[in-house]
Amino acid sequence: MENQATERTTGSDLQIFYSPAPNTPNPIDIVADHGLNGHPTKSWTHTTATRDSTLWLKDLLPTKLPGARVMTFGYEASVIGNTSVHGVRENAKKLLAAVRDRREDNDDDGRPIVFIVHSLGGILAKQALKLANSDGKRSGIAGSTKGIVFFGTPHRGADAAKWARLVLGIAATAFHQPQQKFLGVLETHSAGWMKISEDFRLLASKYAITSVYEQDAHPVLGTVKLSAVLGLPHEDDMIMDGNHSTMSSLEREIRALIVYGELLDAPQGDVAKVLGSRCLLLYLAASAIKNSNA
Repeated sequence: MENQATERTTGSDLQIFYSPAPNTPNPIDIVADHGLNGHPTKSWTHTTATRDSTLWLKDLLPTKLPGARVMTFGYEASVIGNTSVHGVRENAKKLLAAVRDRREDNDDDGRPIVFIVHSLGGILAKQALKLANSDGKRSGIAGSTKGIVFFGTPHRGADAAKWARLVLGIAATAFHQPQQKFLGVLETHSAGWMKISEDFRLLASKYAITSVYEQDAHPVLGTVKLSAVLGLPHEDDMIMDGNHSTMSSLEREIRALIVYGELLDAPQGDVAKVLGSRCLLLYLAASAIKNSNA
């Protein structure tokens, strides 16, 4: 297994945590996308009281998925303009361009893709896939994407007022004590987030979807499962320890990283038995690889 140091792709906001050796079996691209006020590495890093840290995308995931190229997309997620519909759209374009350039450089157009996204990063990924599905130049990414793992992404609200409450609750967690002026502007952007999520529902059947929601009740929103799952027949959902800000920084032998070989070797109909009732990242990865080899 060829463990590369973190590498930033020239001219983009894409960093590579791990790149497998050439001809490693079961190639797949894992693309992570952080959330509101997040960071391309810190959002996925667990730090203990003794300051030991685990960046699970780099330190743990490659041991379970040796054929995976693991990447993270960074964008300025603390700027008000980047939470607007225009800001989300522009960052979605940057994400698509960065992934496309990396895949073209390595002649990897057919390599399956799984996105791992947190909070606002999920809205950005939804927008990116909408763009990819409607633009021939980006259609390769749309067709190669096999699954998405959403960590605490707002998916649905009964109306615009509910969406505004969702967005403000996330902001209160992400920024701790956000300025009232910032909250006012962010609230006006919530309608755009709602529209992006509604549009994505029309595409969702194309992808294996896992929605992870936090165990800790939110101080503003209370129980968050209803808003953090799409409610689709083919969707899996999973509860994760921690709150909205910490849920993506997993540690040790994560629940999402069970024995990879069991999934690859299991007949397609037996995958559910292997996983039990839990929706796990490796299910998406294994499904993507099986579909690409079919």
